[in-house]
Amino acid sequence: MRNLYDISPLLSSRLAVWPGDHGFSRDSVVMKGFGGTVEVGRITTTLHAGAHADAPSHYLPGGPSIADVDPGAYIGPCQVIRVALPPGERVLPAHLPGPVTAPRVLFRTSSYADSNHFTEDFNALSVELIRYLKAQGVLLVGIDTPSVDPFASQGLETHHALAEADMRVLEGLRLDGVEPGDYTLSALPLRIENGDGSPVRAVLVRD
Repeated sequence: MRNLYDISPLLSSRLAVWPGDHGFSRDSVVMKGFGGTVEVGRITTTLHAGAHADAPSHYLPGGPSIADVDPGAYIGPCQVIRVALPPGERVLPAHLPGPVTAPRVLFRTSSYADSNHFTEDFNALSVELIRYLKAQGVLLVGIDTPSVDPFASQGLETHHALAEADMRVLEGLRLDGVEPGDYTLSALPLRIENGDGSPVRAVLVRD
């Protein structure tokens, strides 16, 4: 039996975004056509709403946009790792409970409990961890917080470490109730010209 876990928060006007960023909104109009009427919706949103992929251009001047990134990184074997750290701390290699078993790794920190309420003391990833994961052949990392860097970070050290490692990143995932272990990930970003990121519908599949 195949189990599917939707690890994307609901996109709505209630969804919290990074302070100062554009929140999600949706409206629609009813138009005549196709022999009747149809509803046509429109959304306005930051490209970093909810579960989303950062493009290298988000943090690396001149880096590839989300339309130029290989989509293959966002689909395939994946490992969910659970860590429990004090608020605001970065995940280090020493915090890993065991070996890395897949080329995509998602971190369940449980440090950002409510996607509709922004808090600043979430866990983040360390530069040392990114370098360690790169050495293990990891292509993509993800986290259940708004950012792989701490809220107060000025240098975005982890983002830049990802650029140096040529690794992809997912942020804003919802991993509540997802047990540690091996899955198949599908979290394809939209092909947005010059996009610095994209929302994704992230799901995990387990046989």
